[in-house]
Amino acid sequence: MPAVAQIYQSRAMAFTFVQSNAPVAPRVMNALAVASVHSSAPQLSASSVPQSNAHSSKQSALAGLVGVCTLGASGSKRRNRQKACRAAFDATAQEGVTEPFGFFDPLGFSKGKDEAGFRQLRVAEIKHGRVAMMASIGMVMPHFWKVPGFQEVPCGIGATFTNLGGAGLAVLILGAGFHELVLWKDDANKDAGDFGDPFNISESINVERNYELNNGRMAMFAVLGELIAELATGKDAVQQLGFN
Repeated sequence: MPAVAQIYQSRAMAFTFVQSNAPVAPRVMNALAVASVHSSAPQLSASSVPQSNAHSSKQSALAGLVGVCTLGASGSKRRNRQKACRAAFDATAQEGVTEPFGFFDPLGFSKGKDEAGFRQLRVAEIKHGRVAMMASIGMVMPHFWKVPGFQEVPCGIGATFTNLGGAGLAVLILGAGFHELVLWKDDANKDAGDFGDPFNISESINVERNYELNNGRMAMFAVLGELIAELATGKDAVQQLGFN
């Protein structure tokens, strides 16, 4: 019964390939089903001849080949459409491309991203830039003035290892999480990073997006530099500049 075994093997391979590469054209499924019915008929008959088995085996193999070709063409078209969408979107033509650095993506996060993927990166960049701008002020101000009750808390990273400083850090983390999950939700109908203007600042100040992006980038580098320098020297952000 080698021919029967061949039929089952060909039919199983064809259906396994179809299931792993869905969706597939209905006509291919119909062809496989018809071939399966025709190929199984000789197996149920005790008077089947080798010629009939060979013919059925060829039908099953042909149906499987048609399915493979159709699925391959469908997958190729899908990949080509995705590549075309990515190629049509030009990240270097978006806001934030200014001199002297031009397109700012030192770690290559935007490589191969389509418009939706780039928007996610832009929203994350704006959020991190805003947090870094506030952090850069927060790392300098305590050297000159501290909130009442926090006079004994040291400046810089050392504050997080005290009871009051640790509690303040926990409040900041909770506040950041609340903004991220509730207040700062991205709306596809608005510009990336537009989370509202509760204080109506835009009515009196018109800040271009490029200014915000560049200041946010500078603040991220500044905070990172302050933290590394403090770990290396033990001095806070102001002391690093030579002030006591």
